[in-house]
Amino acid sequence: MQEKEIKLLFRAGVFRSCKASPVSMSRGWTLKFHTHNDEIITLDLQRSREEREFKSLDGAAAVARRIGFEWLHVQLGDMEWREKA
Repeated sequence: MQEKEIKLLFRAGVFRSCKASPVSMSRGWTLKFHTHNDEIITLDLQRSREEREFKSLDGAAAVARRIGFEWLHVQLGDMEWREKA
């Protein structure tokens, strides 16, 4: 789903949380948006249906903040914590 569509859903109160997960240790991070219905929506690239990958956690957090999330859940293996976006 595109960022502008996710922003609209955020304003409508659809999401419960936003989670950043590593793709692999060398490739970067992805954002996954969890709805109140326990669905998971991913952020896609603008020109294709491929999942958007961020080079850094800071970049992923900046997009989550731009969408409207104040908190970002970060998952790294079995470790999970919550960061202020």
